Amino acid sequence: MVHRPSAPRRVLHVVDRVTGGVPVAVRSYVEHSPEGYRHVIASPFVRGVPAPVWGDLPAVHLDWDTSSPLRAVRSLAHLRRWHPFDVVHAHSSFPGAYVRSMRWSPRIRVVYTPHCFAFSRTDVGALRRAAFRGIEAALAGRSAVAACGSGEKEQALSVGARQKTTVVIPNLASLGDVDADPGRREDVAEVLRVGMLGRWSAQKDPDYFTRRIQELRGALPRTRVEATWIGDGPDDAPAGIRVTGWLSREDVRANLQELDVYVHTAAWEGFPIALLDAHAVGLPILARPIPALPNLPAMLSIDDGLARLSAALADRRFVEWSASNREAWSRYLGPRDVAAQRRALALAWG
Repeated sequence: MVHRPSAPRRVLHVVDRVTGGVPVAVRSYVEHSPEGYRHVIASPFVRGVPAPVWGDLPAVHLDWDTSSPLRAVRSLAHLRRWHPFDVVHAHSSFPGAYVRSMRWSPRIRVVYTPHCFAFSRTDVGALRRAAFRGIEAALAGRSAVAACGSGEKEQALSVGARQKTTVVIPNLASLGDVDADPGRREDVAEVLRVGMLGRWSAQKDPDYFTRRIQELRGALPRTRVEATWIGDGPDDAPAGIRVTGWLSREDVRANLQELDVYVHTAAWEGFPIALLDAHAVGLPILARPIPALPNLPAMLSIDDGLARLSAALADRRFVEWSASNREAWSRYLGPRDVAAQRRALALAWG
């Protein structure tokens, strides 16, 4: 009897945004896919073609109409009718709601990655957050959950996701091969370069970033603190904050490597890829304690860490503080490599 290899399993990725961290994570999933899978991405086209974020990714692209919730569901129903899939992987809250509210064949595995639950948002009122949580609870049993971090997994379980069908797919840094210590400056007593990476938006909380920079400047009167926001932003940013605007991946890497300290100020996240990128280039990091970063050691938090940084600069111990900070982040983040992500994807899609 001749053995015939089984046909590759087809994964449909349902993605409603083509900027920010979600498509970056989806790219990583496709690039690090286990063997035996082929990928189809349903996302909004830009001027009639797949969005630039997808580049030359080895995937088939389908135009998904997300102009309204009704059109989004109808468009998905059309794709379901005309294209066969073995796995449907919904990315972020709205695609998760659309996909899980539809009926799928029992042979199709439905997977949901929140990339940050909508009920974590702090830019909406309590009633709206409660509504988001209620929707998640109502749909919790209708898919496997592939959380992007341990904090997101805890949140998924809190709204009814089943332990046995919930896995963590660890996010990875997105900058490719980098030099983790590209001749970093050691004497920063006169000029300290601090930055944040992300879109200028409520989620990343530029107001909070600005306040903490002002506090740092007040604590370091003899040091010039240069603050850079790496990403899209307004033309009228607060005085003393340089906004780079949109950058290519290579330019993001270059701007990160020019910093002395990375400060992650986001108010809510799934698990921040920007933080992983900063760690990959060898930066010391201070982060805002949020559910995405459970059990964050105090020395790595902005509240405690800024005081430690100020004291280290005053005592000319920045090099020692930086090394200690990076070591602590390595312990906190744990092993994050392609093999770990591939194993998790195999569990989620299997």
